[in-house]
Amino acid sequence: MGVRQTALVWLHSPWPWLATASLAGWAALLAAPAQSALPAFCGSVAELLVTLGWRGVAQALVLDPLGLWQAWLVMLLAMMPLLLAGPMATLWQRSLVRLRPLAVLSFVAGYVLVWSAAGIALTLLSISLTLLAGDSLWHAAALGLLAGLLWQATPLKQKSLNRCHASPRISAFGWHVVRDCLNYGMTKGGWCVLACWPAMLLPMLVPQGHLLVMLLCSIWLVRERLRMPRLARWRWPLPQRLAVAGLPRLTKYLSSRCKSLASRVPAR
Repeated sequence: MGVRQTALVWLHSPWPWLATASLAGWAALLAAPAQSALPAFCGSVAELLVTLGWRGVAQALVLDPLGLWQAWLVMLLAMMPLLLAGPMATLWQRSLVRLRPLAVLSFVAGYVLVWSAAGIALTLLSISLTLLAGDSLWHAAALGLLAGLLWQATPLKQKSLNRCHASPRISAFGWHVVRDCLNYGMTKGGWCVLACWPAMLLPMLVPQGHLLVMLLCSIWLVRERLRMPRLARWRWPLPQRLAVAGLPRLTKYLSSRCKSLASRVPAR
């Protein structure tokens, strides 16, 4: 295949669109750092939780929910497009050219809907970890990293990665295209959330180097997604000696943090 034919195949594939979307997300993050200030937001809500209780958290969340959702969408736009090469290739091959934009938009709508719900859950989880860590946000990041490593070891993690490679039946005509692609996007989004949530949580917890951690997590996610499906079983991601040595210290630390947190929460 010549250079011209290779270029034509490339231009008529989803890869240029996905790469452009990802670059647009990174450009938006670099041009508007305030939109990626999720760690600061979570830290402020955690402080409100200690001082004012859950009513204070609710008030903080309603101050600018649209801005937080937009920041989350920009984060998804930067990190997720390259993970969708397989699904987009499926839509490219199984949809008619005139219905392809409708199929892609339906898939993206379902995918974003699931990840928007996941964003709420991850924000609440980041608040909880920030509370548990106390004064040092690096402790919250360490807890998030530990949670990710533990999840990395579970069979469900590998099962979710395997399901991310599955391709369903997609109708070729009529509004069945919208239905099938919407379901495809929601199903793919659900399995993608299970596979990727630690990599989305960790950048929300680090006090510094937010974009660098996002980039490293993105590279890790792409590397994972390119691997072939494997048997879903326990795979401990750390050396066993390191885990055995660190587990008692971690248990002691978490116990002390819980006691300290309980003593600081004002009684009703």
